[in-house]
Amino acid sequence: MSALTDITVLDRSGTVAGQFCGKLLADFGAEVWLGDAGSASPTIAAGAKPGSALDIHLNLHKRRGCPADPDVVLCAPDETAEAARARFPKALAVRITGFGDTGPKAGWRAPEIVLQAQSGMMISNGIRGREPLYGVAQRASFAAGQAAYVQILASLRARRQGAGGDSIRIDAAEVAATMCFPYVLQTIYNGTDRRRGDQDIPAGEVKCRGAWICLWVYSNRFAALCKATGLEQCLTDTRFAEVAERQQNWRAFFDLVQAKVADRDPDAFVAELQAMNIIAARAYRISEIRESRHLAARGYWRRVTIGGRDYVLPGAPFRLSETPALPQEERRHACA
Repeated sequence: MSALTDITVLDRSGTVAGQFCGKLLADFGAEVWLGDAGSASPTIAAGAKPGSALDIHLNLHKRRGCPADPDVVLCAPDETAEAARARFPKALAVRITGFGDTGPKAGWRAPEIVLQAQSGMMISNGIRGREPLYGVAQRASFAAGQAAYVQILASLRARRQGAGGDSIRIDAAEVAATMCFPYVLQTIYNGTDRRRGDQDIPAGEVKCRGAWICLWVYSNRFAALCKATGLEQCLTDTRFAEVAERQQNWRAFFDLVQAKVADRDPDAFVAELQAMNIIAARAYRISEIRESRHLAARGYWRRVTIGGRDYVLPGAPFRLSETPALPQEERRHACA
């Protein structure tokens, strides 16, 4: 028994955010219908070609057409919640926007680069003195889709308990702003003028055999890292022995670490540090993710066959122990 087997969803969103929300609902058993024969709204996310990797990822287990009486409607981009509920009175209407329907930015377009820039995230990306860097893929859109998913579950539960609530609005720009450090709020609060490259967190990166490793070295693990990398002399070095001085000399310390670990196996190094309760993670390239031992151990990848062709797809991004995501092979309805 999956968690959402009694829920029917009409996905008319035509966006990555909306269709990722629909995918999450389908993952946990909801019957999700893609598009609407009577609507001019797109049936796949803008920019995704039919049968492309993005289309398959977002829409593989959705049916084509329009259910008679959906429990949830993911509104089309130009559709109001009121219009959706006028057509489907019992449905929970979900509208995912870029910058909302009111306010000074309500009319702004919201491509991913704009969402990332407006969120404040791009202030952290890139080298001091250079232009800010665009982040990874469509992270704000996927996060907005997940935020909508969480709110849908909460609203459906509230409705079953007799509470009101007939519509949901998620603004991707607001979601994106919650994903980064609150530097903008810090500036508003106390005037802090933080610039890209300022070292105000105990973290850094080193490269092991061409793979980047991110390390967070809090004070209670500094000695352990020094011993693990053969840098015991740093424990008495005046640049690093005390927290305040260490904070001012992080780059010099990480240069020493880099020299020690350049030829280490990245996965073995991360495993060693994690065993010592040092926060460490490998930054995988897209081409390397399939080989991740962690994801393999978690049974993350799913294999499906579409039109005689085998695909390896990401699994559900989280698990529910008693009502798990439906295995891919048990899906009955796939988009042609």
